[in-house]
Amino acid sequence: MKPTKKNDRHLWVLAILFFFFPTSVQAEETALNIYAIPLFPDSQVDEDKGYYDLNLAANQKETLRLEIGNTSAEPIRVQVTPHTAYTNVLGNVEYGKNAKEADPTLTYSLDELITPSGVIELAGNEKKMVELPLQMPEEAFDGFLAGGLRIAELKEETEEADETTGEGVAIENEFAYVVGVVVSNNRNSVQPELELLDVFADQLNYRNVISATLQNFTPTFVNQLAVEATVKRAGENDVLYKGEKKMMQMAPNSNFNFPIPLEGKRFRSGSYVLVLTAASGENEWSWTREFTIEADEARKLNREDVMIDSSINWWIIGAIILLILMLRLVFYLIRQKKRARESEKEG
Repeated sequence: MKPTKKNDRHLWVLAILFFFFPTSVQAEETALNIYAIPLFPDSQVDEDKGYYDLNLAANQKETLRLEIGNTSAEPIRVQVTPHTAYTNVLGNVEYGKNAKEADPTLTYSLDELITPSGVIELAGNEKKMVELPLQMPEEAFDGFLAGGLRIAELKEETEEADETTGEGVAIENEFAYVVGVVVSNNRNSVQPELELLDVFADQLNYRNVISATLQNFTPTFVNQLAVEATVKRAGENDVLYKGEKKMMQMAPNSNFNFPIPLEGKRFRSGSYVLVLTAASGENEWSWTREFTIEADEARKLNREDVMIDSSINWWIIGAIILLILMLRLVFYLIRQKKRARESEKEG
């Protein structure tokens, strides 16, 4: 087993990742001191939806209005920031954050079209109307731009001592509410299309996986996405690893790494073949892709996998030592017996 401190650290990492990957557009924390109510403009397509669903002309300006309230008796600070939707590793659409790196097929980023608010001061139980300008692109486009407004309560900065330097470090905690935003120039149907960009050895939450990068290069959502994948050694028929998941969704012009778990097994260097199929409604895609895992890469990932026990196995070492001692004893007895026979002959 690995040292307890390391296991505790990984458990904390998993807990943090779980907290920051919400599966839908909703409040990210149940005990919030704020609420947000979107007030829809005339360009709203369906007022029964709880998010902005706007159909606007090219180069049109619109104003997104939010009623933001403080449910506590204490004053708070709030800020509203726009974000562009992307697909996370769980196969869910994230509306309240930006991707580390936008997909290259994304022509317009929604977070660049909406002006964020400044810091909003709210007294106890106060509510305010907040307006955020939206400027549509000059050129018309098909499909959808998707994202969200993150309404964040900014907590007071607290000083914590840094263990390495002993100096105080400012940490600002943030709790947020997210309201989705989807805009279009027209409602013409766009058929989704997927591409398999890459396959490689990877890790997810300190566990070995083979990642297959799926890309939605079209400006529309891919709904109810189901993926099945198998991995074999090149030239062999036995399935080594497999992964499948249903009811996923991809944001327009986004990509994500679909993980195929190794279930605690070690990476072995060599050539492999991935067979992956994906389906969304009546649309189906399939790929067969060969890839290679290098020896250095496999060793590095195996050392970091918390499912693999890389500690010293004293039972095996003890068994090897015992075997060596037994062999030495056997050789010693044979040698003694040989000497005894030679002595008898000389006598």
